[in-house]
Amino acid sequence: MNPTLQKTDFEALRRSYLFSGLQDDEYLEAIGHAAPVHLAPGQLLFSQGDNVEAFYWVAEGIIKLFRASPQGDEKVIELVGANRLFAEAVLFMGGHYPVNAAAQTPVRLVAINGREFKAWLAQDASRCFKLMAGMSARMHKLVNEIDRLTLMKGADRLLQYLLDHSDPDETGRHKVELEAPKQVIASRIGVKPETLSRLLHKLSDQGFIEIQGQTLYMCDPDELRQIRIET
Repeated sequence: MNPTLQKTDFEALRRSYLFSGLQDDEYLEAIGHAAPVHLAPGQLLFSQGDNVEAFYWVAEGIIKLFRASPQGDEKVIELVGANRLFAEAVLFMGGHYPVNAAAQTPVRLVAINGREFKAWLAQDASRCFKLMAGMSARMHKLVNEIDRLTLMKGADRLLQYLLDHSDPDETGRHKVELEAPKQVIASRIGVKPETLSRLLHKLSDQGFIEIQGQTLYMCDPDELRQIRIET
């Protein structure tokens, strides 16, 4: 086990799609140069155009991946939550990060050194094939998600976002913690902030959700999948 990592991080990272196909000894070697990173809310991890030095796994918190226009407009590309990897594909593309990455909340990451990781892969081609299998499955899933979201209206994208980010609490109720500001969530699903607020109010008025501060409680997820919101 890498002595710089917490035991829970070590075990959870082991289950990620990128490393799940490796043998235990291979996994130990692969993350031999991993290190923890802590960020405060708003702190920048890397900027668009920076040289790729590492890829990351989120242990706690939320990372915002975004691009900014010359006019200062910000487009959120993704909100990366706990137990997820990011920037791993960019490592193999070489060159530079295509987006900015900043902490949306207090964040604890595991950084995997890109140069050392690629050197480890180069020692044995079979390691590359094992990682390619996991990445291919992940890519197939993402392509399906893109196709689905492209065909959805804004209201349907909101419903899908809520379903994807919900977890049952101790009573079994499904809840979504709105850890990002609404304007960030609106950018993520491709609607205006005022549209997001209107859709949330409609869902609340119709009894499909209950909003308590930054926590949103949902009705039966199967029922939520069947509804349609008029925009």
